Amino acid sequence: MTNDATEDLFAEDLPPRPKKSRPKSSPPKTYKSYATVAVNQPVMGTFDYGIPESMLAQIEEGALVEVPFGGRLVRGCVINISEQPPKDVPARKIKALKRRITPEFHITPALIELSEWISAYYLAPLGETLASVSFIGFHDLAEKSTRLVSLADNWETIAAERKTATGRAAPITAAQRRVVDVLQQPETSLLQPGAVCSKAGVGASVVRKMIDDGLLTESYRTETRHDDYGAAARRDEPIALNPAQQAGFDSIAWAMDTRVAQTYLIHGVTGSGKTEVYLQAIAKALAEGGSAIVLVPEISLTPQTVERFRSRFCDTVGVYHSRLTAGQKFDLWRQVESGSCRIMVGARSALFTPFPNLALVVIDEEHETSYKQDSSPRYNARDMAVVRSNIEGHVVLLGSATPSIESYFNAKKGTYELIELPDRVDDLPLPPVRVIDMTREVREGRTPGLLSDDLHTAMTQALARNEQVLLFLNRRGFFNFVVCLACNTAIKCDHCDVTLTHHKPRQMLQCHYCGRDYPIPRKCPACESPELSMVGLGTQRMEETVQQEFPKANVIRMDLDTTRQRNAYIDAWRRIERGDVDVILGTQMIAKGIHLERVTLVGVPLADVSLFQPDFRSAERAFSVLTQVAGRAGRGDKPGQVIIQTYVPHHYAIQFAQNHDYLGFFEKELRVREVLRFPPHYRLISVLGSGTDAPRTAELFKEFARRARNASYAMGDAVMVLGPAPAPIHRIDDEYRWRLLLRGKDHRQLKQVIIKAIKRFEEVPGRTALRLTVDVDPQDLM
Repeated sequence: MTNDATEDLFAEDLPPRPKKSRPKSSPPKTYKSYATVAVNQPVMGTFDYGIPESMLAQIEEGALVEVPFGGRLVRGCVINISEQPPKDVPARKIKALKRRITPEFHITPALIELSEWISAYYLAPLGETLASVSFIGFHDLAEKSTRLVSLADNWETIAAERKTATGRAAPITAAQRRVVDVLQQPETSLLQPGAVCSKAGVGASVVRKMIDDGLLTESYRTETRHDDYGAAARRDEPIALNPAQQAGFDSIAWAMDTRVAQTYLIHGVTGSGKTEVYLQAIAKALAEGGSAIVLVPEISLTPQTVERFRSRFCDTVGVYHSRLTAGQKFDLWRQVESGSCRIMVGARSALFTPFPNLALVVIDEEHETSYKQDSSPRYNARDMAVVRSNIEGHVVLLGSATPSIESYFNAKKGTYELIELPDRVDDLPLPPVRVIDMTREVREGRTPGLLSDDLHTAMTQALARNEQVLLFLNRRGFFNFVVCLACNTAIKCDHCDVTLTHHKPRQMLQCHYCGRDYPIPRKCPACESPELSMVGLGTQRMEETVQQEFPKANVIRMDLDTTRQRNAYIDAWRRIERGDVDVILGTQMIAKGIHLERVTLVGVPLADVSLFQPDFRSAERAFSVLTQVAGRAGRGDKPGQVIIQTYVPHHYAIQFAQNHDYLGFFEKELRVREVLRFPPHYRLISVLGSGTDAPRTAELFKEFARRARNASYAMGDAVMVLGPAPAPIHRIDDEYRWRLLLRGKDHRQLKQVIIKAIKRFEEVPGRTALRLTVDVDPQDLM
């Protein structure tokens, strides 16, 4: 019989159901201390975490940590520690630090301050900035140790006393005897277990059993992961300075003695002895207990550059660049900490070496655009050297034969101290420069090949005298593009708006922007005509031409294609220095930072490569690279000469380069920049918008531009918004690109406009389909 109450579920006289008691929530966890962490993620701002009691003694400002973030673990840096809980954050939402990584390492307070400056100036996330500034990045690293085995001191006693499970004597086996024989030899008494197995012809279990039985002992040896450059072959002594060098050095020495945060621009012609001034200033810094950083463009970080410093300062010189492994960087940091490394030579990021007593920073070839980082944070190492000087109080030396227009402008107006070195050392002459008008060669019916008659003759004569020839061509590949003779269509990359370059060794077409390879087509993809022609000039084609014209000459090609492997660059330069090479052919990596006394002829088969790019700095870059490469000639006892082939011989950049006339070029370019309202008279911020949907990208970026223009109205004429417009290369790797430029004299006003525009743009639906890249003081507008 059913229960009435159960049957009538809606009866009013049912007793009330008892309420289920909810488990009482535990009170939010509290912590004795809290850490403010900048995470290595593309987000602005910092985040607060509780420090577990077990980690209180481990955590310090500058420590690298792992923290929960957005449902996963990420890495960051502690920038502040407080006993007070963060305001405006509920206690229940505060998560705990997970762990500290690389416990020995921390970022110094001065470098944290510099990171905060970089983050604010370049509008970059602080966590990404700290990851760039950190000498080891945000890696979890430890010293490398090697496990070794050797015979125990009392191995014979142990062997004699060994018993089996039944109590019988257990002499060593034949396999164990072979291990003993190997380890008893003086030269093999301490080996890795694998090496023991190999030499004794036994398995790993034999060695393991001998360790368990006490016949072998284990030990660990710390290994230092050195760079690949090696020690200097000889010791170098200081050279007597000429009057101009001495005057410059005396001024630098005064600033170092008075601990003034001073920046010097050393403008010296090629071969004027700028490096010797650097070396003697560094020697002074070391003698007074300080340290020094020397930055060179990565393409100039040759074995010759490193050897020059190591031959003067031996093992105190470390080398830091992007091709070092994380382990090599960690071991180099340990040398910095111990004081055994007091000079750091390296590329852009070597600026952040955490020397405790930094006295001097040298930026060689300061005009180089490679000092500007092309990913977040987009800082310029040259400018950040000056900022670090203002924070820590040391001297900065900027050196170049062709200073950037901005740096020379700063020197002229007194922001930097200017040191002029107008002559080559030992009164060596600058090489004469001949300009070959290739249009005239064509008009007169000479139909020149890659080498004009003048350049071919000069090469023949130089090689006959057993001298070296340097050919500079800033363009890789064999042919620059493939064109259809029927419809004039140039074969382009399917994913980028650029033509494909022919690479003959692999018989492939390659896109130099996304890196994709394509087979050479048999017919035009547009009209299906088989009449395809390969046009243009690259280093591979020039190499083949030189080998055909001069079959007895040893030719080496140095470009990105031949130096991709880790030590290829070093091996190539060693061949050159040994005298195994007659003709050195390459891109800009051979144009600067080298001193080869056998080079008496420099040839530039096509000087117009960078002259007409859609960038206001194109003339400056062309003048700079031509002047620099010309300076490689005539550095030894024999005079040099330079031959430049061009189709625009009357362009002012080529005219001034022919006469080694930097001041004339500077004054001309300064007037052009003033008319165009570009740096150094005005400041720029570039905003690049990119996305995979072409119409949506254009629509969103135009909306962003509208909001940027609205945000600039309050500034009046102080801020000009230029654009939006498609970028010169509109599509790269299937992303469509639009650019906006903000121009004005006050960078703070420009940044105010950008920050307001980005904040207002966050209200736009679907805005995540557009990626915005902000570049303060851009160097590349392509």
